[in-house]
Amino acid sequence: MFFRKMNEKEIKNTEKAVKAGFVFYLFALGASAMYSFLLESRSNTSFTILMAGLNFFFGYDFILNKIDKKERKH
Repeated sequence: MFFRKMNEKEIKNTEKAVKAGFVFYLFALGASAMYSFLLESRSNTSFTILMAGLNFFFGYDFILNKIDKKERKH
């Protein structure tokens, strides 16, 4: 098989890389959106992608936290 099972250290490193990647794209899209908004006085695709991504992230995080709280009560 092409993919092998990751050990705990590799899983933690992957989680750190995902978080760093998220922050990078957040700032890159944010800078692009602000530049476009300030110079062209309109929102653009990068702003829409940024807002959709943030809404998805925080919405999914909220749902997962609710599910986790429900499971801990039982």
